[in-house]
Amino acid sequence: MATEANPDVDPNSLDTHLLQYLYVGQECPKYQPGNWFVHNYYYAHRVPSIAQLAEDKAKEGLPVELILKAYESKLVQNQETLVFALAVCARQDKSEVLRHKAYEAIKTVCQMPQHFILFVKFASQLSKQQPDPKHGWGHGWRKAVNNWYLSKNALELAKCVTRYKGRYGWKHKDIIKLAHPAPPKDDIAMRAVLRYIAYGFKDTKSHFQQSMDNEQLSEVIQYIENIEDFKHCEDEVRAARLIEVHNLTLDHVPGHFLKSEEVWNALIPTMDLTTLLNNLQRMHNMGLLKSNAPGVEKITDAISNVKSLASEKIHPALVLITIKNYENSGKPLSYEKRVVQQEAEKPLPSPPKPNQTIVKALYKTLNLTLAHLEPTRLRYMVVINMNKLMLESRAWRSGNVTAAEAGCLIALSLLRCEKTVTVATFKHIGVHVVNLDRNGTFGQAMRKLQQAPVGTVDISKPMSWATHQNKKYDIFINIVDQITQKLDESREAIKAYRTKMNLPNVKLVNCTMCTPAVPDVDVPDKNVLTICGFDAGVPKIIEAFAKSLF
Repeated sequence: MATEANPDVDPNSLDTHLLQYLYVGQECPKYQPGNWFVHNYYYAHRVPSIAQLAEDKAKEGLPVELILKAYESKLVQNQETLVFALAVCARQDKSEVLRHKAYEAIKTVCQMPQHFILFVKFASQLSKQQPDPKHGWGHGWRKAVNNWYLSKNALELAKCVTRYKGRYGWKHKDIIKLAHPAPPKDDIAMRAVLRYIAYGFKDTKSHFQQSMDNEQLSEVIQYIENIEDFKHCEDEVRAARLIEVHNLTLDHVPGHFLKSEEVWNALIPTMDLTTLLNNLQRMHNMGLLKSNAPGVEKITDAISNVKSLASEKIHPALVLITIKNYENSGKPLSYEKRVVQQEAEKPLPSPPKPNQTIVKALYKTLNLTLAHLEPTRLRYMVVINMNKLMLESRAWRSGNVTAAEAGCLIALSLLRCEKTVTVATFKHIGVHVVNLDRNGTFGQAMRKLQQAPVGTVDISKPMSWATHQNKKYDIFINIVDQITQKLDESREAIKAYRTKMNLPNVKLVNCTMCTPAVPDVDVPDKNVLTICGFDAGVPKIIEAFAKSLF
C-alpha cells in the first residue's frame, strides 16, 4: 500500500526499513541517542531486511547499493550502522551476488582503518552467531581483506597501521595472520610494512637492511622509525618537538605522555576541531587550561578559525553541548558511576572552574558555526514547548543541555540557513508565533523564546494552525519534554493537512527531549519521525529525514 506522503515508496518496503536502520539504528522511524554497542543495536535480528532482500533475485544487490548511497550522503551520524550492515551483507548465506558486492564495497565504506577493523570484528561475530558457527575466513573473505591492505601504497599503509594499531579488540597483526596478504614480490616496501605489522620494527629493519638502497623502502622504514622513536621517547619536550616535526596526532601518543602539558600543547594545532572539542574537558581537568597557560590561546585561535569551521562543517549542536559540558565541569556521570562515587570514602575532587576566556571563545564559535549551515530549501514550522519543565529539565543523553536550549538550537539553526521558517510556542489555544531575529545570537533567541506565552501541549496544534492560516510547509517539528497523548492524533492531523493543502510529501518530526519512551503506534508511518533525547547528531538526523533519505 503506497503512502500518500510519498507515492513512489511503499512504507512497508524492505529498502525503506534498511535505510531507516542505516540512519537511526532501527527499522522504524525512531532515533534514540546513546551508546548503540551497549544497547545491542548490532545484532543481525536488528536488520532483517537484508536477508529478505537477499532472497529476492530482483533486489539481491540492493542492500549494498543503499549502504553506499547512505555513505555518500554524509548525513549518517553513526557510521557503525553502515559498517555493521555491510558485514551482515558479507556474512549472509542467501545471495552470493550480495556477498561479492559487499566485499567490493569494503574499500569505500571502510576507508578509515578503525572502520575496517570494526568491519572485521562484526563479520567475525556474525560468523559465530550462525546456526552452524564458522570462523568466517574463507577464500572470498580473505581476498576482500587483502584487497583493503594491498589497495594502498606502502607509505599509506604504514601511516594507517602506526596510527591505529588496533581497535575493538582486534589488531592489524591478528588480521594479517589470518588473511595472509601477499604483495607483488617486487614491492619490497609493502612487504616491509606487512612484516612490521607481524614482527615489529626491530625485526623488519634487520630483515631488509641489505635492501635500503630502494627509495620507497628507505622512505617507509624512515617513517616507521620516526613513529617508533616518538612512542619510546621519555623526554616530553623532545616528544612535543617530534609531534610538530612529523605532524603526529593524538592517536600516536603513548599512554605515558597523555598527561603531559608539553605534549598536549603540541597536539592542539594538529587536532581536527571535533577531536579538540571532545577533548576540551579532558585538557581542562588536567590543569592545562589555567589562566595565561599557553594552551588557552592555542585553543581559542583554533576554535575561532572561520576557515576550519567551514571546511570541517562543525555543527552548532556539537559546540552547544561542549559549552554546557564545560560550564558544568564535564559530562554528567552515569547512574552506575554516581553510585560508585557516592559509596566511595573519598569522592573524586571537583575539576577546576571553567576558564572564562575559553567559554567566551566557545560562544563566539557557536555563532560562527551558525553561519556555515547548508540549506535544504524546504519550508519548516518549528513549535517549542517553553514551559518551566522544558527550561529546567535536562535533555536525555545530553544532561547539561536543557530541553529548551536544545529546541532553541534546532530552531535557530534552521532560521539561519532556510528561507521559510516559522518558529512558535504552544499556548492554550493554538500556537504563538515568535519573531526571532534570523541573524541574532543563541542567547538572544533563548531570551525571546522565554518571553513567549506558554500553554497546553498538543502536538497536533501546529498542523491545525497551519491549515487554518492556509500556510504551506514541508516539515513540521514539535519539540516537547514528553508526549503523553497518542501519537496517532498527530498522524491524523498531518494526514488531514496533506489532504487539505494538497501537499502529499509533508513530514512530521516529534522530538521528546526529556524521555527515552513514547507511546507506541500500531503501524509506523515512514513520514513521521520520533526523536527521543538530544545529541550532536539530532539536527543532521532531521536534515536527512527532511531530504527523504530514509
